[in-house]
Amino acid sequence: MSNEKTPSAISYGSFQSVEIDNEAHGHSGSHTLGNLSGSWGKNGTSNEFDTIILPVLYLVLFVASLLLNGLAVWIFFHIRNKTSFIFYLKNIVVADLLMTLTFPFRVVHDTGFGPWYFKAILCRYTSVLFYANMYTSIVFLGLISIDRYLKVVKPFGDSRMYSLTFTKVLSVGVWVVMAALALPNIVLTNVQPTKENVLDCVRLKSPLGAKWHQAVIYTNSCLFVVVLVILIGCYIAISRYIHKSSRQFISQSSRKRKHNQSIRVVVAVFFTCFLPYHLCRIPFTFSHLDRHLGESAHRVLYYCKEVTLFLSACNVCLDPIIYFFMCKSFSRRLFKKSNIRT
Repeated sequence: MSNEKTPSAISYGSFQSVEIDNEAHGHSGSHTLGNLSGSWGKNGTSNEFDTIILPVLYLVLFVASLLLNGLAVWIFFHIRNKTSFIFYLKNIVVADLLMTLTFPFRVVHDTGFGPWYFKAILCRYTSVLFYANMYTSIVFLGLISIDRYLKVVKPFGDSRMYSLTFTKVLSVGVWVVMAALALPNIVLTNVQPTKENVLDCVRLKSPLGAKWHQAVIYTNSCLFVVVLVILIGCYIAISRYIHKSSRQFISQSSRKRKHNQSIRVVVAVFFTCFLPYHLCRIPFTFSHLDRHLGESAHRVLYYCKEVTLFLSACNVCLDPIIYFFMCKSFSRRLFKKSNIRT
């Protein structure tokens, strides 16, 4: 019996959430994918992709993220929480660092260095931490867009919404909600792992855990759509407002154009990292329900899912770009640090 890792094992064992009905997965979906993965291993292409290419990419991403976000932590440590914007950015740094800590676990598993029960650790803890922090970052990107919109279009609105106290309470609320969604996924992954069931994360969950897992997937998908609408809406609203602004207020218009450029950076990072994955997960999910889908189609969807998931992970390295272009205090402190070293 071959010990070769199949795409089936990688697909459900690393960071990919099981996005189909538990019953369908346990009977039709898993058998179909399992049969296909056996034939994939014959040419070794998928095996090399899973055990060499992806681990190397995640290892490089891990090192780069530690360097960039480590620098960001040092800089933000020396910046006071003067505005809501800075406080939101600090929350994103925390989420990115927590997400980064999951990468070595995937590298160890995918390269085959971990014992068989290491997969259970990924299912119960690592994948939950990965997705929880990914969607936490998404939520805070949405809050940053709203903050920019309020500063430009509604600068004289309700003062409570602009207060740092309100921002702190809102940020704590985000972390509490995301933790409340994630913790049951950890607690309810309580089935004793074996060499057979460990290949499929859903089989390690209790019946309630499988239902909760599916509910979290739907909730996170809705969060993504809501934030996507917010980002696009804020960008359009700010652009239209600036376009309609009177030319006589040149300094004010210039300041607001900078806010518009800031939103543009957020939108670019969001579309680059998160949109491809959420578009790809739809056909990938339905592919498990279609027994008649060809092997080549399954292979293409699998590769697309893994590549777009890696793009989502790349967000941990692109967020520092947001800090640099959007936060003057951050860029000033960075240049000051560079001058000291030179």
